[in-house]
Amino acid sequence: MKKKNIFFGVVCFLMLFALTGCGNKNAITTSDFKSKTENLSYVTTDVTSQYASYGYIQEATIAQSSDGYQVEFYVLDDAGNATSMFNTNKATFESYKGNSSTESSSSMGNYSSYSLTSSGYYMYLCRVDNTLLYVKVKDTYKNSVKSLIKELGY
Repeated sequence: MKKKNIFFGVVCFLMLFALTGCGNKNAITTSDFKSKTENLSYVTTDVTSQYASYGYIQEATIAQSSDGYQVEFYVLDDAGNATSMFNTNKATFESYKGNSSTESSSSMGNYSSYSLTSSGYYMYLCRVDNTLLYVKVKDTYKNSVKSLIKELGY
């Protein structure tokens, strides 16, 4: 009986140790975003200067596809401002909800994500630490964008 309890305790400890950090994602840098999107034939543009009046946005980059849609990547001064920007954009996306829509959201560790397909659009937000990925495209590009999101790890 005592051996079973010790064995059970060790198994629980190992499971707890193995699961620590499972809820975290690794934030990418603007350089990573640019490199990965350009490798997939997107044209990237630094648009940080357009956000100069927003003191909390340190970097802003847009990746444009040859199909005409774009994916936006932001680096903010801290995770609190990234969370605030995430929540603001999520509320905006939610205003697009129609009778026929599909949405999902997740929040664990250092990240939050939200997706909505509605009114002919696919919308996706993902915050990891102090970064934010923003997508609003026609739903015909949903699969292409999902592949990019997976490649970015967001």
